[in-house]
Amino acid sequence: MEKQFNREDRLMKKLLNEAGTEKPSADFKSRIMMKIEARNAEIKPYEPLISRPVWIVLGGTLVASVLALYFINTDLSFKYDLNFDLLNALKIPSINLSRTMQLGIAFVALFLLEVPFLKRFLDREYQL
Repeated sequence: MEKQFNREDRLMKKLLNEAGTEKPSADFKSRIMMKIEARNAEIKPYEPLISRPVWIVLGGTLVASVLALYFINTDLSFKYDLNFDLLNALKIPSINLSRTMQLGIAFVALFLLEVPFLKRFLDREYQL
């Protein structure tokens, strides 16, 4: 295998020596610097993906949801009668699974969740 690479290496050296080097134009450096300065002018300041008002709305929604679940499941007497018949109207069927089946589903879910992270890790490790 190394002999093949050595042959290719010698061939590349021979081709580079035959081709020679080119001389850049007189204003090469100034053109490069102009392109770099133009590129630096295009850089935008950092903006977060999720803005502060959206985080506030998400946090408020989370807090309101937790409080609503707490008050639904407690036996507090309110001054006003809150009617939560909507929850009873949904009638979500219950699924009774054995403990072994629950653990099996949990482990498969964790494995499938882990696959993209492992792929990204291996892609970073073996970059060419």
